[in-house]
Amino acid sequence: MLRQLLNYNLSGVLAPELGLLSQLKIMDFMWNAISGTIPKEIGNITSLRLLLLSGNKLSGSLPDEIGNLPRLNRHMNNNSLSGQIPYELFTLPVLLHLLVDNNNLSGLLPPELGSLPNLRIL
Repeated sequence: MLRQLLNYNLSGVLAPELGLLSQLKIMDFMWNAISGTIPKEIGNITSLRLLLLSGNKLSGSLPDEIGNLPRLNRHMNNNSLSGQIPYELFTLPVLLHLLVDNNNLSGLLPPELGSLPNLRIL
């Protein structure tokens, strides 16, 4: 059963223990009031296909460990994320969507971005 937690007015932080959900395919916390950082343990959920975190109050940098998720598409726009987009995200061959607008991200996009065969939305 798929349970969406979209727009439930949830608050708090994303616990590192989320990384123990080894069979999770979709994590949808969009449009809530979740704050804090994205835990690096998210990178342990290798089955994760969608990480939907848009419209929260997340801050800090995107963890490099997100690059450990080979099937992942991400929506993390409309937060307060900062720093550079991890290089590892641009090496995922099935990447379709990377929505990180309306954050405080900085840095250059790597040339490898042009060689992603499935990227449709950036």
